[in-house]
Amino acid sequence: MATKKFDAIELSVLWSRLISIVDEAGTTLQRTAFSSVTRESADFAVVLMDTKGQSLAQSSVSVPSFLGVLPFLVKALIKDFFPIHTWKEGDVVITNDPWLCAGHKPDIGIVTPIFCEQNLIGFMGCIAHSPDIGGTLWGAGAKDYYEEGLYIPPSKLYDQGQKNHTLFQMIETNVRAAQQTIGDIIAQVAANYQGIRSLHRMLEENQLTAIDALGKQVIDASEKAMRAAIKAAPNGTYKSEYDADGDALKEPVKFKCAVTIKDDEIFVDYAGTSAAHSLAINAVLNYVFAYTAYPIKCVFSPDIPNNEGSFRPIHVTAPEGSLLNAQKPSPLGARNVTGNLLHGPIMKALSLAVPDKVQADCGAAVWVMVLSGKRENGAEFVEYLFLAGGYGGRMGLDGAPTLCYPTNVANVPIEVFENNAPVLVTEKSLIANSGGAGKFKGGCGQRFAYKNIGKFPLQISNVTEKINHQAYGLFGGKEGRKGAIYIRTLAGKKRFTPPKGHDKLLPGEELVMELPGGGGYGRTQ
Repeated sequence: MATKKFDAIELSVLWSRLISIVDEAGTTLQRTAFSSVTRESADFAVVLMDTKGQSLAQSSVSVPSFLGVLPFLVKALIKDFFPIHTWKEGDVVITNDPWLCAGHKPDIGIVTPIFCEQNLIGFMGCIAHSPDIGGTLWGAGAKDYYEEGLYIPPSKLYDQGQKNHTLFQMIETNVRAAQQTIGDIIAQVAANYQGIRSLHRMLEENQLTAIDALGKQVIDASEKAMRAAIKAAPNGTYKSEYDADGDALKEPVKFKCAVTIKDDEIFVDYAGTSAAHSLAINAVLNYVFAYTAYPIKCVFSPDIPNNEGSFRPIHVTAPEGSLLNAQKPSPLGARNVTGNLLHGPIMKALSLAVPDKVQADCGAAVWVMVLSGKRENGAEFVEYLFLAGGYGGRMGLDGAPTLCYPTNVANVPIEVFENNAPVLVTEKSLIANSGGAGKFKGGCGQRFAYKNIGKFPLQISNVTEKINHQAYGLFGGKEGRKGAIYIRTLAGKKRFTPPKGHDKLLPGEELVMELPGGGGYGRTQ
């Protein structure tokens, strides 16, 4: 039965079933997670993979880039750490190796093998952003890779169902708010097992004992459709340059991008991009591939299933040692701000080839704010905020206000934020006219402010973008408004806080964030 060929209707039904399986696993993770970064912001993904580590399906509520990096991880585990014949039922492998996993240490990968009738038939993988991993508080402030916290090499978290108590203890004693971090790790394990249980039900109901044959058909169909979509575009090499803040003080960065469309394949070369940065905004190549492939897929085949086949025709290169192919000991903590900017040069280049399929630039990468401190009872906490600027305009549609792209992490509700930390949100409002003008306007940014109402200083980590730059417009559309960040003191005066870096928010002080607007598309009539 494993080699059965499925007709179009069967394939569609089973594909939908696979999505529901990983969605159910993702829901399990959200409902059992201890941290708001997973529970509220959904900074995670659950992916089903075949025995070769090829992705078949990803949870709908998840970060798109993790579809690209989880297969990298599983393929590396099979090749270099745990050969395919050594996996046993009840094994669970953990790592946060940035070059194998999701590009920085806070993203923890959990991989569980799937067995059916004592045969290994695939893998369920989960990546989630840990609330803390030790070292300096998460953000762009670390000077090198070693300051960024605990490194977990690929290791057995569970060995045939037996808990690795030493590893759990090592993690617990090296992180802030250990209950949150350990709780999230256990929630990831539970999510994988929920996905495996649901998959077993599907196999039993359809009299199947493996998923490789089904996976091959799904992957091949996606690849065929993706190649056809690319082939419809004109051949050629399309180039762009894109300036970004870097540290927003003295060390900006530049992206250079050459997108070559050759028949049914796309080649993206980032030669000429800035060298690795002194701040922790450097990205590793697997993460760069994921955030390059995703906007390309959005342009050419948004409706084709997300899996390995969608990305086979896409090839990405970046110079070793550059901002987009960082090597040890470059710091990587806030690599998300760099990955989230890659749609900018990609869309700009593709606007020369498929102008009706692209969108204007978005208002920054998602801004991330992290707070750490103690409550009045002495308990430690770590809280994350994800904030979006305005979406870029595109053919036929204005940009939406305060919408994340290319990531889709959610904001933390104000009530949850105020309950989890000693803060009071003083403003959350749209910034009028902050989106770029155009036939299709850019979306507005937002103003978000909160005050420290506790007795102790709060450690804060800022990760912003487009403080010094603006979201570009396309085809006559105008640029969006820049962003701004500052602290309002007890005396009512503004004081500087680093756009990317660590600071303290003293009792009574207020952090004010003004997020950028998106770019406009097309000339106004």
